[in-house]
Amino acid sequence: MSETIKTASFEYLISLAKENPDGGFTFILDGESYQIKDVLEISAIASKKGYIVIY
Repeated sequence: MSETIKTASFEYLISLAKENPDGGFTFILDGESYQIKDVLEISAIASKKGYIVIY
């Protein structure tokens, strides 16, 4: 059984975050939605989901 390695550029991940009118961002990754205050939270979320983030 082989393991899939998921990679994503930080710039691409940031492009997935949409700014909310009331502040913060909505970030959707692999069909899961996250309400975040700062785009810097994106790396931690992606890492927890098994992504290698490329800067």
